[in-house]
Order: sequence, then C-alpha cells, then structure tokens
Amino acid sequence: MGSQAPQTAREALIGELIGDVDALMARVDALRTALPDAADRSAARLEAAASRLRGELERAVEAHIKELRELTGEARAAARVVDGASRRFVAMALLGGVGGGILGGALAGVLLAQGLFQ
Repeated sequence: MGSQAPQTAREALIGELIGDVDALMARVDALRTALPDAADRSAARLEAAASRLRGELERAVEAHIKELRELTGEARAAARVVDGASRRFVAMALLGGVGGGILGGALAGVLLAQGLFQ
C-alpha cells in the first residue's frame, strides 16, 4: 500500500479510507489548537458583557435607591402634615367637647332654675 499501486478495488478503498482518516486526524489536531483560543476569546467576550451588564444594573439600582429616598422624604413630609392636622383635630374636638359640656351644663342649670322658681 505504501508506494505500490493497489491491485484490487478493496485495496483502493482501504487506501482511500486511510487517506480520509489521515485528513480527519489533521483536522482534529487543528481543532485541538483552535478550540482553546476560541474558548479564551469567548470567555473574554462573556466577561466584557458581564461587566457591562453589572455596570448597567448598578446604575439602575442606584437610580431606584435615589428615587426611593426621594419618595421616603415625601412620605415623611406628608406624615408630618397628617400628624399636625390630627393633633389640631384632637385639640378642636377636645375644646368642642369641653365647650359643649359647659354649654350643656349651663342650659341644664337654666332649665333647672326655671323649673324650681316657677
């Protein structure tokens, strides 16, 4: 098979098969050297993409935190307004109750006095 010409079709097919196997082995060797480089390039691209995504996420989170702080400040201010209004309402209700009690007591006294002195 080396330098001799094939004598049968079978020998020709075997020689062709050996040549195909040699070609495949050469391709496998080429892939063995190419795959690590491709893997390194892919890893570098993934790391760069992950870094960009991380930066975008950090910016988004910071923006949301800033927005939440602003909303919290607004909610705190609204709570102060409601607290002040409720204190005024309680004070007015207390004064109204005291005033109503005084007025009711005075009216009862007047009616009682009228009933006694008639």
